[in-house]
Amino acid sequence: MLRLLILVILLAVLIVFALSNTDLEPIWLVSFGWHLSIGTLVLGVGVVALLFGFLIGLIGDMQQRSRARRAEQHVRTLESQLVELHQRLDRLQNPAGSPLPATTPIQPEQKV
Repeated sequence: MLRLLILVILLAVLIVFALSNTDLEPIWLVSFGWHLSIGTLVLGVGVVALLFGFLIGLIGDMQQRSRARRAEQHVRTLESQLVELHQRLDRLQNPAGSPLPATTPIQPEQKV
């Protein structure tokens, strides 16, 4: 939510700056030149920077999601191994010929 608030404030400042500076100025980039208002240039640079930041964040999110999927798969594998080990332990502790011990429910203590 804080990011969205900062983004809105930054865009509002850029738009106000672009609307305040509408005079055309010659802009040169190496050997290319054109006439453009400074406000439009600043607004364009801001939008390009915003898109670049979004792309960097998207790449980071994709890497994080990939790590999370691998970790979840590893957890599922470990859980299945744990179940298998519990079953093997039960088979070793209770051979096929011996019955399982009877369980009795635990009664809560009665206070007088």
